[in-house]
Amino acid sequence: MAAQQYEIIISRKHELVSVPGITIHELSRLCECNLSVAKRLFSIGLIEPLSAGTTPLFDRSAVVRARKALRLKRDLRLNFDAMALVMELLDRIDELERRF
Repeated sequence: MAAQQYEIIISRKHELVSVPGITIHELSRLCECNLSVAKRLFSIGLIEPLSAGTTPLFDRSAVVRARKALRLKRDLRLNFDAMALVMELLDRIDELERRF
């Protein structure tokens, strides 16, 4: 039996760019979610801006964190409150693992 070879295709659709900060509109686009959902993640404190100002700007970690939260919401069918609780618990687990 001949071995099959598969070509790996990496989508550039979700590629993050290196910029000083992105707006909430760009964050929602990168996370493929509605702007209202991205604003909700911001309002409940799941993502934090780089600096407080009239137009908050977010860094790459906010996009990664938002995607993680949205994946939890979608896969586990969590509401925003439950999602925030799960994210907090995961943060604590990460912190404890770093200590030991």
